[in-house]
Amino acid sequence: MSENKTQLRRRMRAGRRDLSAYQQRLHARAAITLLSRLPQMRRARHIGIYWPIDGELDIRQLLQRFRAKHFYLPVLPVESQPHLRFKRWHGETLSFRNRFHIPEPAAGPCRAPKLLDLVLVPLVAFDPKGARLGMGAGFYDRTFEHKQLLPGAGPQLIGTAHQLQCVEHLPTDNWDIPLDLVVTEKRIYRCR
Repeated sequence: MSENKTQLRRRMRAGRRDLSAYQQRLHARAAITLLSRLPQMRRARHIGIYWPIDGELDIRQLLQRFRAKHFYLPVLPVESQPHLRFKRWHGETLSFRNRFHIPEPAAGPCRAPKLLDLVLVPLVAFDPKGARLGMGAGFYDRTFEHKQLLPGAGPQLIGTAHQLQCVEHLPTDNWDIPLDLVVTEKRIYRCR
């Protein structure tokens, strides 16, 4: 019997948490090098990034490589608004933590998700065709649902993960938003 999403989520989260701090740093450096070579990354001016938690690939050093670009962290929606907002982040230490204890900018200019050039998306598991399994809350899928109605609409969604998070096939639901690319420490998956 194949794993359901809950079982797969549990196994993948444990796998990335089991990586040593040294392995985490090596994977992050290798993935940042691959990301830096992407034409999409070099062209982008406004980039959504994330604060890594729970063993997620830490790509925050991109801010040092691309000082002229504008980076934005996701801010959880309030109850009446189901979509993420993205607030400008300059790399400073963040003291505010959201309801999941993830650091967020407390102040600063926001940019509409549709107006970002690309978004680097955390994930729990992915497959080579661009299917993504997230933490289960659906924030990224709801925020970028416009991409289902307007294929090719911005921003480009690039998943970042450890290679161990790749599975052969990931079951999807009709509301899941596929990734355009996925970058791991080993390679770039061109999904669309």
